[in-house]
Amino acid sequence: MGKKYSVTVNNRASHSAFFMVFQNDPTSWSPNALSLAWFAKYSNPSKTARVKFEWTVDTGFSWAETGELKPGIQFAATETYDPSSGLNKITLDYNGAYQFVDPTSGADKDRFYLAETKNIPLKSQAAVGVTMSGSTVYAVQARPNQNLTFSPHPEYFIAYGDYMEGDVIDVSTVNNPLRLEYPTGVYALTTTLNVNGSWDDPVTLAQSNQKLLQLLEAA
Repeated sequence: MGKKYSVTVNNRASHSAFFMVFQNDPTSWSPNALSLAWFAKYSNPSKTARVKFEWTVDTGFSWAETGELKPGIQFAATETYDPSSGLNKITLDYNGAYQFVDPTSGADKDRFYLAETKNIPLKSQAAVGVTMSGSTVYAVQARPNQNLTFSPHPEYFIAYGDYMEGDVIDVSTVNNPLRLEYPTGVYALTTTLNVNGSWDDPVTLAQSNQKLLQLLEAA
């Protein structure tokens, strides 16, 4: 398991909604791929309300019978594949039902490979996804004889609104997302969503703790 990243959000918003963490470069995997609401948690705002997300960059694959993949639908993984054994290539097959088969080693140990056999229906009702920390990040419609390669270079964002984990989203329509930039050696960030919908610049855990101590000393 890789290093654990986290973001803690102080919720001072004007209304209750979902915090949603996503990544926004699906075409780095496939030209027709779409982003998903990677993680989501419902939150009621208050002076003390906080929400925390944690994840690792452990990468794998998933598939789900979604029908036509487009923004607004749900992707709920039927099967996932974890390549932690070093077998970084998996194949999606169809024999009346979809299934992952034949785990093996891809050409480059730092990449992840997903092949789809000729048996996948031309108008497939399934979609395949890239997972990170066990949840699907990106998805694309399954197609016969498709070969996909993924190199992890994650960029993280958080937003607030009407989102559920697994929602297929159009990242261009996400309202006021905040980019979460982790400097080298930093794995925990804290930010605040304010009543006017603005975000505070993310700070490191050390900076956040220093502010908390100053507030306690001033009390």
